[in-house]
Amino acid sequence: MNNQTLTNSMATEAKELSDLLARKKTDEPKSERLPYSHNRIIFGAPGTGKSHSLEQERENNFADDCYERVTFHPNSSYAQFVGTYKPTMTVKETDSSLTDKQKQILSILKDKNRSGQEKYDLLYDKFRDDSDLTRLPLLIGIYSDDEFRTKKADGSYTANDNGVERNHGRAVRPYINLNLDCVKEEITYEYTPGPFMRIYTAAKQNPSQNFLLLIEEINRANVAAVFGDVFQLLDRDENGNSEYPVAASEDIKKYLDKNGIHEDELKIPSNMYIWATMNSADQGVFPMDTAFKRRWEFEYIGIDENEDKVKDYEIPISATKKVNWNDLRKAINNKLITLGINEDKLLGPFFLSKTVLDSAFNKEMDFVKLFESKVLMYLFEDAAKMKAKQLFNVDERKFIYSEVCKKFEAEGLNVFKFNEDDVVE
Repeated sequence: MNNQTLTNSMATEAKELSDLLARKKTDEPKSERLPYSHNRIIFGAPGTGKSHSLEQERENNFADDCYERVTFHPNSSYAQFVGTYKPTMTVKETDSSLTDKQKQILSILKDKNRSGQEKYDLLYDKFRDDSDLTRLPLLIGIYSDDEFRTKKADGSYTANDNGVERNHGRAVRPYINLNLDCVKEEITYEYTPGPFMRIYTAAKQNPSQNFLLLIEEINRANVAAVFGDVFQLLDRDENGNSEYPVAASEDIKKYLDKNGIHEDELKIPSNMYIWATMNSADQGVFPMDTAFKRRWEFEYIGIDENEDKVKDYEIPISATKKVNWNDLRKAINNKLITLGINEDKLLGPFFLSKTVLDSAFNKEMDFVKLFESKVLMYLFEDAAKMKAKQLFNVDERKFIYSEVCKKFEAEGLNVFKFNEDDVVE
């Protein structure tokens, strides 16, 4: 075969292989496209049900083993989110000359959770079969200080307890260096994936299923630092795949290769969704730059959205008085609006959770204290911090939070500077 013929043959084989891979890729089952954006951020005032809304959609569209939830915080990092090398304790076999039976015997002898008698009883049959019962008490004496009874080969108990052999084992313990360990623990460094890489890998391995990475409080972390270079992958094409790939680092390539994914570049597949919640009212949050924002679809939950779910709840404001929670919430919000407070600081219907509302009348005064710590403190310390004196009807000479609570406990809604007629009692 001349060189030209060989070259033509190799080219033909390469084309056939390429066509085969292309057909295989085309034939792979694809996941069903969901009627949601691949990159979503749900935002709104506190208590509008952002997390609850996403959780319901998650339950309806993703299997229980096809999602992961992560909550961002100020110390969140790329290493935690995507992955990094971490020290890992591994077990290494150091003496392969031991038989399986010897290893089993050693594992029983070294078990600190078993008494000396339990060790003897478990090993009795093994040593009886070898006609080696006299050595068993010595071995147990090396590994245990417990007293234990011994048996003869016929199964009956011995007249004495073989204390001589047992005590010999105890006596020689300090002077021997038995190399009987069949395993050794040591620290090695391995690539440990974060939630992003775990979901990415699962989505690549299972193209017929949809996967979700759910991020709570996305703006509580420095997202530019947390996402790092994978930020580029958030640009999606019309099918939901990453439009621009990024080069995979060597440690990521090795990790993906171990999981059957042989790629030099990272591209988020169309069956991987990233949804997040954001509460811009919280203090200490990180601003998002325009480049990051434009890669997401923002969905706002209005301040009164889903209020019908709480419209019939009444809450105690003293041992004898009760009010409609939704009416009280709206009256507070209306007052905040007249004071020029932004909408993202207002109270959503679920600012007090349904669990709290359901148990409101179990112990009325306990609920009053809870209302103070959740609602009054939020209004005093955060929402109306700069205009609290215009919201609360408290003597300005001693305008402190504890006085607001005292006033509420003594006079109920009179602690607020709004028309009580707006609230149903």
